[in-house]
Amino acid sequence: MLMGILSGCFLTALCMLAVPNLFVSKKEEMSAFFKKILIYQGVAGLISCIIGIIALIQYAIQIATMVAVLWLTSMLCTASLAGFGFILSYNLIYTLFLSKGKNLGDNLHKMVANIMPLQGKLSIIGVIIGVWSIMATVMFT
Repeated sequence: MLMGILSGCFLTALCMLAVPNLFVSKKEEMSAFFKKILIYQGVAGLISCIIGIIALIQYAIQIATMVAVLWLTSMLCTASLAGFGFILSYNLIYTLFLSKGKNLGDNLHKMVANIMPLQGKLSIIGVIIGVWSIMATVMFT
């Protein structure tokens, strides 16, 4: 029960951290301020990506012991936590790990470049999933 609530809260907070990217893309004068929070987005994204992957493995193991709606909600929440964490931490991951391998880095950079314009919409969907995860954990446990 606690993991579902924490995952939902962390996903909601992570998505709210990503909302400024939506404003930066529309107004250039705001970009100087939001460039300062990019390192925080990268660190929070990397942490959430790792937590999301661990939680996905945990919920995959617990498939028989949970209510179906709660299990599906938990899997959706942790999968979006891992995916959205990767999107937010892409620049940090690329700088630290992938800059040495050209082929993998180039393909990954193209994929993330296609997803970046959708980041604002994905963050709103992530907030909805996070709130639903908290509500479902309380209702079905």
